[in-house]
Amino acid sequence: MTFWANGAKYLIALLGLFFMSGTLTSYLTPSGSETAPMVQVFGAAIGLFSCVALLFHRDAIPRIIGSYWLALIPVLFAVASLAWTADFALSLRRAGSLCLTTAFAFWLVFNFSAKELFKVVIFASISIIIVNFLVIQVDPIRGIHQVFDEDKSSRHAGSWRGLFGHKNDFGRLVALSTSFLVLGFAFSVGGRLGRWLLVPVLGIAVLLVMKSNSSQAVLLIGTVPMAVILLLFMRNFSPSARSLIILVALPVAIFAALSAQLLFEYVLHLLGRDPTLTGRTIIWEGVILGMGNNSLLGGGYGAGWEVVGPRVTALTGAELGHAHNGFLDLAVDIGWLGLGMTVFFMVWLGVVAFGNLMRGIHPEISAMALTVVLFALIGNVAGSFFLKHNSLYWILPVVCFAKLYDARTSHSRGRQGSQAYAPLRV
Repeated sequence: MTFWANGAKYLIALLGLFFMSGTLTSYLTPSGSETAPMVQVFGAAIGLFSCVALLFHRDAIPRIIGSYWLALIPVLFAVASLAWTADFALSLRRAGSLCLTTAFAFWLVFNFSAKELFKVVIFASISIIIVNFLVIQVDPIRGIHQVFDEDKSSRHAGSWRGLFGHKNDFGRLVALSTSFLVLGFAFSVGGRLGRWLLVPVLGIAVLLVMKSNSSQAVLLIGTVPMAVILLLFMRNFSPSARSLIILVALPVAIFAALSAQLLFEYVLHLLGRDPTLTGRTIIWEGVILGMGNNSLLGGGYGAGWEVVGPRVTALTGAELGHAHNGFLDLAVDIGWLGLGMTVFFMVWLGVVAFGNLMRGIHPEISAMALTVVLFALIGNVAGSFFLKHNSLYWILPVVCFAKLYDARTSHSRGRQGSQAYAPLRV
């Protein structure tokens, strides 16, 4: 591959990841608008480019269907929801975007080795943190919630939001980026010098999370990196010691999951804020009751809230646009069946990643996969980013799954799977 073609490949990857992070969504959305034509154009362009490139690669489609089919099941179910959706046009747009997002994920898989992808994600994370920090310093009116903000955002005045419309979206992405930077430090990305250059960026990231005043982000940045670091240390233990740690950790994890509501309230108390999250349990109960006969299949990908929303308002008296819970939001769209498929995929990815990490098979991408899975399972308790179109939160699980599948298959054959296939040309 020529220098220019290789450079173009990396540029497309970085621009795509940067866009899919959501960093540009608020900037490209007209003020007060509920739709963002430029966001749709950017997402469609990236996805269509990926589709054309995949079609011209001789191995892409057979491998996607034959080897990576598990990652396609939630997407295909979202597409199938067009048959019963409450808003066909909306679900068609959202499901189409989800397919294009998945295509970009597979373009990354066919273009980069596991180690290259790991480095690309690290560099994209650095870019996201630096760009948002600079925006806040240069244009604080855009980068910080103001008292005159629309859509009730004025109540968050003073909270940092970067290029995002809301502090929680901003804080969550920075927390994810911070988790990746911790992995970059652990695996010495860029050598010894590059490793220590990550330290000031990590400091900036922690500052961004704290200044966002997002309890979700604080919880995520405090739990996910520490959990992954523990898993990295476990590589040095014997199998029996690992089993003991897991046996001890499981009850703790279950207790933490069950007491997540109290933990969120405690974090809010530390931030000096009113613990209004107590009202979320009422909303969640209202959503479950409001789903009614739509519980199994949902109201259609992206359109479920049009069915459930009025019912939730009637039950709780609150006018909302989502359930404040990613598990419930996805169930509203594609039902408990679709949610089960998605969660199964994520858990399966976590199990495969853990096994590969313990065996030393592509440890970088394995650790990244575990980070993504833990982040999704913890973050969707109060956030909502499961199976999201035009989103880094769906691209990364698909990429990690495909690379881990290749690594596991090639390891069993005694060779490097990532080198067994011709790279996809730009």
